[in-house]
Amino acid sequence: MVKKSKTQYIATRAPIVTILGHVDHGKTSLLDTIRKTNIAQREHGGITQHIGAYQIETPKGKITFIDTPGHQAFAKMRGRGADVSDIAVLVVAANDGVMPQTIESINLIQNAQIPAIVAINKIDLPDINIDKIKKQLTKHGLNLEEYGGEIPVIPLSAKTGEGVEKLLEMILLLSELNQVQEDMAGKFKAVVIESTLSKSRGAVATIIIRSGKLSIGEEVVCEDQTFKVRAFINWLGQNKTQVIPGDPTEILGWQKVPLVGSALYKKSAVALGQKVEEEITPAIKTEIITTPSSEQEIEQEKINFIIKSDNFGTLEAILGSLPKNAIVIASGAGQISESDILLAKTTKAIVIGFNMKIADSVVKLADSEKVILKTYNIIYELLEEIDDVVEAALTGNLVEILGEAKIMAVFTMKDQVVAGVKISSGRIARGDKVKIVRKEVELGRSRIKSLRHGKEDITKAEQGMEAGVILADNITFLTGDSIISIG
Repeated sequence: MVKKSKTQYIATRAPIVTILGHVDHGKTSLLDTIRKTNIAQREHGGITQHIGAYQIETPKGKITFIDTPGHQAFAKMRGRGADVSDIAVLVVAANDGVMPQTIESINLIQNAQIPAIVAINKIDLPDINIDKIKKQLTKHGLNLEEYGGEIPVIPLSAKTGEGVEKLLEMILLLSELNQVQEDMAGKFKAVVIESTLSKSRGAVATIIIRSGKLSIGEEVVCEDQTFKVRAFINWLGQNKTQVIPGDPTEILGWQKVPLVGSALYKKSAVALGQKVEEEITPAIKTEIITTPSSEQEIEQEKINFIIKSDNFGTLEAILGSLPKNAIVIASGAGQISESDILLAKTTKAIVIGFNMKIADSVVKLADSEKVILKTYNIIYELLEEIDDVVEAALTGNLVEILGEAKIMAVFTMKDQVVAGVKISSGRIARGDKVKIVRKEVELGRSRIKSLRHGKEDITKAEQGMEAGVILADNITFLTGDSIISIG
């Protein structure tokens, strides 16, 4: 504890650190090494899909990390992460150097006006040039220590662990130099960095504590809702009875899913007149949007969508990246329901789900109502496919044939039946709804569960390509049969 006055004491707290950088530069892998977990391998496609908050304890103190996605669609999420942070770590791959999202991250750091550290990752790779990367960073406005500036550079390898301890020491040193501390007796404030709707737990949000402390049973205010805290769960899944400044935690008890970026205060403090200020990016409003039918009639070239995602942060990124001719009839966080399918039928919308498993009853309803339903687990695949879907819909081909593949061979791999195919027209893609046809007789319908070209997983196979296809359902097919993609 650091004494501030005769009556008030200031407690040093865990610095809140944002990890920024280009996609695939090793941000999550670096955190894996730090917290000795295996988050990266559990991420779909090896990239982080939503903000995660984690805390570690070193001999010299705790550090809270916010892991932000690197894909360009998550620019707003990264910006929000920087706004709640004390220190930023910019991860740059030694074999790639400065890339588009690296430059974007530099701008975020400069706008947030917070201390930064550059972590040059993947130094275990051959033929790297660290000096070249330093010059690139300087060119883009970073004042590095060795050139007379204030930003330290730490070469490291998330794979071998080399340099990681030095990074942690530098974070704590910057925290000390910048006096990251908090009045434990001060007014409680926390920020929502992620929120979602859980089928078993109801509304859940990840928060970062900025000041004060909070215990189970206390009442808090967040925008238009007031509720009593029911539970705290840390990133390890452990229940806590109290949270303090710098702590990341999931909080339960909400009446509804809170908006990402909104602030929490104690009800007692608000009642006493505590000024409620948003010191971070304004809350992201993700609500149902319905386009009037008259406008739909005028804008015939527009395509209607219903978008559901596993959480609001990812939903925001998807909504911000849709084509201009996409009309979002409804959107939200949570599972796709039968009511979504019925709404899609009424509005002639395409239903898109991200990072979720669709209930069989919903799939069957979509089939019977002839509603196009597509799901994805990787953001850039979703965005790429939506462009194809819009183009197909505008040309009137979406509900017809998107592509056809001829089955050239049938074999078994790891107890799964694989169709070796050659695409004869159009294209087929992972997640497509397909029908299996033999001499113009339909054998059954399914979805493409897996698509490979050689040993490589792919998302799409174009005309003339050969590929291996695994279906989601058990349909018996033979050489000479056709797999036809119908959206």
